[in-house]
This record gives sequence, C-alpha cells and structure tokens, in this order.
Amino acid sequence: MSGCWDRGDEIVDGIRQPGKFDATVGSEAEAEAEAKRLVREAYPDAVELPVAADGQPYAGPPPGVKRWYQVHAPEPSAGNELPHVKSADWTGGKKGRGGSWGHLFFPPTASKPGAL
Repeated sequence: MSGCWDRGDEIVDGIRQPGKFDATVGSEAEAEAEAKRLVREAYPDAVELPVAADGQPYAGPPPGVKRWYQVHAPEPSAGNELPHVKSADWTGGKKGRGGSWGHLFFPPTASKPGAL
C-alpha cells in the first residue's frame, strides 16, 4: 500500500482480520463518531443496529445480515469499562472459523452513547 499509513489504517486492517480485535480510539469530543467511521470504512456494507439500551436485550441483526455494528454503553460485568462500538463480520465464518468481531472503545462524553 502506498501513501500515508496511520493508526486509522491499522485499526481498519485489524477490524477486517479474522478473529477478535479491540482498540481504543478518538478524542473525547468526537470519539464515538470516529469509532463508527472506522467500522464503516472496514465494512462499508455493514448494517448499523439500534443503539443498545441499558437493561434491555440487545437488538440482533436482521435475518441474513452477516456484517453489523452497534453502539454500546459501558458493560462492566462483561469487562468493557468504556462505551464502544461492537462489530462483527460473519461472512468468512463464525468465531474461530474465519469470522471477525470486536470492540472499538472510546472515552465517555457528557452525552449518552448513541446520541450522535
């Protein structure tokens, strides 16, 4: 690849690789938007699921959708201390069989995650 290689390129590449990929991105003011932008760059055809609501079951992808992402608030019980964008790509297989999944964590802001 020619041109400038930056951390954003590394993150997009990590998202696309089989297996789990987690990273922390962005400055506080634009972190959620940056996390969503990076996932959309990695998976241009991914479906954005409704924002995960605290205390409610998370919306799953519609039938047949194999690439998706969703904004989540912190989930301390799952070891996710920061808000994040969770993403998955099952076009290459499921977990451990070619699929990709992970989280792009971002610093909390005064607004609720998913308000952007």
